Amino acid sequence: MKLRYAWLDRRYLLTKRREKVTMWVAWHLPRSLVMWCYYRVAAHATTGQYGDTVVPELSMMDAIKRWDDR
Repeated sequence: MKLRYAWLDRRYLLTKRREKVTMWVAWHLPRSLVMWCYYRVAAHATTGQYGDTVVPELSMMDAIKRWDDR
């Protein structure tokens, strides 16, 4: 049993490390690039098949879901 827990602990630590690296990269991206990405996702979520969407009523989570579904 102890070996299984050690493996899970190692897996958890590696996952957390990967998450920290990803967040570090995200926070160090140029602001203009981040804003362009935001605009691109928002534009995708309100055009084409979603053209009838009222922009102020669109949550960011819905926009991200629409981006993932493309």
